[in-house]
Amino acid sequence: MKQQQRFWEVDLIELVKRWAEDMKTFLLTVLLFLGLSLPVVIPTLILWYLVSIDFRAVGGMTLPP
Repeated sequence: MKQQQRFWEVDLIELVKRWAEDMKTFLLTVLLFLGLSLPVVIPTLILWYLVSIDFRAVGGMTLPP
């Protein structure tokens, strides 16, 4: 029967490698999410800015007579 491994017998180098791989995966996921959200975020920021300066679209385009 195998003895139970104690926490001080854990290979710290292997633990740090595993943690680094997990962090890499997490950061790539965050980067992918931010990249995919740009088509929504950019127009939202533009509209937010226009509302903040009290921009009003009055009239619009008219054709010459």
